[in-house]
Amino acid sequence: MMLKVLLNVYKECSGQCVNYDKSLIFYSTNMNEESKEAVLRLLGVRSSASPEKYLGLPNMVGRRKNKAFQNLVDRIIARIDNWSSRLLSQGGKEIFIKAVLQAIPTFAMSCFLFPKALCEKIEIIFARFWWQKGPGKRGMHWCQWRFLCSSKEEGGLGFQRMAHFSISLLAKQGWRLLNFPHSLVARVFKAKYFPETSFLQSSLGNSGSYVWRSIWATKSSLEKGLIWKVGTGAHISISQDIWIPDYASGRLLSSFNNLQCDKVAGLICNNVREWNKELIVNTFPGDVAELIL
Repeated sequence: MMLKVLLNVYKECSGQCVNYDKSLIFYSTNMNEESKEAVLRLLGVRSSASPEKYLGLPNMVGRRKNKAFQNLVDRIIARIDNWSSRLLSQGGKEIFIKAVLQAIPTFAMSCFLFPKALCEKIEIIFARFWWQKGPGKRGMHWCQWRFLCSSKEEGGLGFQRMAHFSISLLAKQGWRLLNFPHSLVARVFKAKYFPETSFLQSSLGNSGSYVWRSIWATKSSLEKGLIWKVGTGAHISISQDIWIPDYASGRLLSSFNNLQCDKVAGLICNNVREWNKELIVNTFPGDVAELIL
């Protein structure tokens, strides 16, 4: 009964009602048959020995992650096979790879961090298609795929590196956690993984889900492009946050003994809402003070 109560609470909180006719239950190997039958009678849903896919994504991803996403590799190969009989120029192949093949794993990459081996496997398939002389005819690889992934200004063709592409897509999810903290998914992640801190100060933990570990892995990349826009400065740490424009080191690594505050708000004159120039000049090195002011 507790399981059904929890589902009803979820419905009331989220406004989403569970459709039991379209639902599927997957049991742990540690669950006995009697308990399985009891759950089936209570919920009235179908059971399965292996989890199905939803929107093309696996509902559960175990340790064999390459196998979980093998269907994406198969779809890429099938799409290439359908077009291999057509005579495509190198320009046509470029458009086909960018607009069709690279788009196939995009949705999955925005949810899960692909293993490095899987990314390399996909890139090998792209490279073979790019260099082949005809259907089933392997061609000479005149340069490594990573060189073709450079921008055209740098002599490449602008193809995506799959590992980097996965990081960039997942970084958007981290960005949403920062910018929409009151969304349902942000509140769920915060309650479970970083209840006492922010996403940027969160730790990975030992038992996080694959989705959480995927998003958390992009945190360092996300931080490189983030900087606080100073308003009141009440929530910005002088030493821990990135808030000084064009400051090469990002955060202030030095300590300042004559500084009596730890928030940027202490560097602002509240009555006129301007920087306290005298305090900043007397506290920070000249080059840093100039960047702040």
